[in-house]
Amino acid sequence: MKVLALSTWYPSAEAPTEAPFNHEHVKAIRSAHDVRVVHIRLRSGAVPITEVFDGVTVSRISLDLRRPWSILRVFAVVRREMKGADVLHSMAFSTILMVLPVWLTTRPAWVHTEHWNGVTNPASVGPLWQRLAWLRYVLRFPHSVTGVTTQLTERLQHFARPGAAVVVPCVVDNDRPVRPWPREGTLRLVAVGGLVPRKRPLLAVDTVRWLTDQGRDVQLDWIGAGPLEREVRDRTAAVGLSDRILLRGAVPPGEIFARIEDADLFFLPSEQENFFTAAAEALSSGRPVVAAVAGGYDDYCDASNSVLVRQPTAEALGRAILEAATLLEDRTPEGIAAPIRQRFNARVVGDLFTGAYAAALRRAGRTVREGARP
Repeated sequence: MKVLALSTWYPSAEAPTEAPFNHEHVKAIRSAHDVRVVHIRLRSGAVPITEVFDGVTVSRISLDLRRPWSILRVFAVVRREMKGADVLHSMAFSTILMVLPVWLTTRPAWVHTEHWNGVTNPASVGPLWQRLAWLRYVLRFPHSVTGVTTQLTERLQHFARPGAAVVVPCVVDNDRPVRPWPREGTLRLVAVGGLVPRKRPLLAVDTVRWLTDQGRDVQLDWIGAGPLEREVRDRTAAVGLSDRILLRGAVPPGEIFARIEDADLFFLPSEQENFFTAAAEALSSGRPVVAAVAGGYDDYCDASNSVLVRQPTAEALGRAILEAATLLEDRTPEGIAAPIRQRFNARVVGDLFTGAYAAALRRAGRTVREGARP
């Protein structure tokens, strides 16, 4: 099938960490279909370009926020790109609002993929979105809607067409050899996430402090940057942990696995996640996960590979880390990694999208293009 993927969130050479999960979905779809990507950039001053990004053709156009009438130019490009596509595939909630006016005049089969925690928990975004959250009913227009976890998909179904919401997880393609745990005496933890309030890095500092107060030899490497960096550095210095909590800053996505493999455990006390790609990547590397119960990742984080905390205080998280460390005694990295690699690889995810496309085509009264994988 010919698939037109549109998104307001998509990575680029300048911003490789902007929604890499959308790009991984596109690569999974490309294994069975002809995919073209249009990235609608919601910022001013960017010049429209078409380029090949990591093997995928991406046309980047901009909605100039200083010139609202530029939306007409965006609509014209979207309309032109829709011609000849068997399936329109939007990714990210804000994309629906860019696509809907054009779709209403053309009505191709439409699949929408959602990752955003604002759908499940508007309060986690802010008071403005809480007032506008009724806009979620636009999810009624796509013929099929996919969510990356069971929890998210159940919430999507509340707004979508009857029976239209299905789970299609994020891609975790990891074919690297599974490395042993370091086990060098120091319990090595790794976090991957922005230094932002939602990731609760200050709680992570307090957790490491609790562990050291118990006489535990522990080190935390935090991969990611953000506005709380100064505050985190001040807190670690104030409690004497500057040598145990190392802020590594942002790293290219291609280096994440290597950083995770340097640790024994993955630890991130996020306030809200959906699929929690970093946790799945850690498990695919054979590293157990410690996290708060705060999203749909209990789809795959279970007692065999993770310890999830319902009341995430520093003490509770510290005890969870010590409990997770016991997994290192009776599990193997390969045993933890294998189920995740089998479940979330690109081939499996691509096949799930093919099923979503077929369902959308049926609801739209279209037929699957001859030769497409059913």
